[in-house]
Amino acid sequence: MIGSFRVLVCGASPDSVNNNSVLRGYVANGFRAHVPEGAVRVCSLEGAERVARDFHPHLIIVFGSCMPAVANYLGVKAAALDVGACLAFWLHDDPYEFDYAYKIVPLADVVFSNDRWTATHYSHPHVFHVPLAADRAAHFRDHNPTKERDVFFCGVGFPNRIALLRDCVDSLRPFNVVVAGAEWPSDLPFAENRRVPNADLPDLHASSLLTLNMGRRFNLANSRFNLDASTPGPRTFEAAAAGTVQCMFVEGLEIDDYFSERAGEILLFDSPRELRTHIEMLRDDPARAAAIAFAAQRRAMKDHTYENRAARILEAISDLRP
Repeated sequence: MIGSFRVLVCGASPDSVNNNSVLRGYVANGFRAHVPEGAVRVCSLEGAERVARDFHPHLIIVFGSCMPAVANYLGVKAAALDVGACLAFWLHDDPYEFDYAYKIVPLADVVFSNDRWTATHYSHPHVFHVPLAADRAAHFRDHNPTKERDVFFCGVGFPNRIALLRDCVDSLRPFNVVVAGAEWPSDLPFAENRRVPNADLPDLHASSLLTLNMGRRFNLANSRFNLDASTPGPRTFEAAAAGTVQCMFVEGLEIDDYFSERAGEILLFDSPRELRTHIEMLRDDPARAAAIAFAAQRRAMKDHTYENRAARILEAISDLRP
């Protein structure tokens, strides 16, 4: 199948409202590792019907968020039928937008969900769990022994994150902490409301002794089943690829399927005191800090790149083809 297989990767939302369009380039890079040169094309949702009719792909991956009202898939579905392509949706915002799955379930030949628990709730015969990942070119960094800060986090100040950091203020007070993003309250002394370009994040991760990993709890359309996310988000894999030590607030056990604390690939905490203990250990033992960072990076490059995810998707598609 692979020798003549063509793949089209398009957005699930028009680029005018798509804040994560860069990710579909990573997805395309993953497929380029498995199919011949020139057999992968990338385009916006707006251009997908035209490109599909011109390119005649075997597989169309509609990647992203299906929530925006302006996201319409009838054109790309018609093109897929006309050229005989498998139409697959890979959704990256489950479970937070799960109530909008009705838009894609009747059209999809296959559904891939970023979240394992959510994948079990689709009313579709072909649903697979495929997490997001790291891109080798974008996220990998050589080891940086110089650390400019003790603790780093970048992301939106969702209520659960604000509450956690408020609990940790005293534990974090002795350290150089930088929290950047949007919607952070003024009472967190180390938080800055500033946008960090995605291209800058790997260098910030690599130059931080420890990167905090705090999940998101902010549903936009998740009232039908009120699902809790089980799978860690993409920055778990991106930060690991950059070579930082991650310290993750434990909310579930699935993280152990990706990075193991027992194998020295990640640190877990469930209290401010435990977080402080981890930071002090890393500051006192640079060799151990480097070992954890290297172990996580090796695991990410071995198991958690978009090449790995593309291989999983191709395997699933192959199993469904007659």
